[in-house]
Amino acid sequence: MNSVIPEICKECGENPTERGSGGMYKHNPYDRKLAKDYCKNTANVNQTITPIWRGCCGTLNYYEVKIKL
Repeated sequence: MNSVIPEICKECGENPTERGSGGMYKHNPYDRKLAKDYCKNTANVNQTITPIWRGCCGTLNYYEVKIKL
């Protein structure tokens, strides 16, 4: 079995080995679904939650919360 060692991002310094579960990545369909479901299930009626992915390595950076008036 050939395993790939995750690399540290040269732009932001993200180290996937420092995260217990390896982090969430935009290129992984399962991670995108998890982020989308989290936003859908967590937002109140007056909120919109959007996952913000890093442009350099595609890791989840944060969730943006917008309040609807």
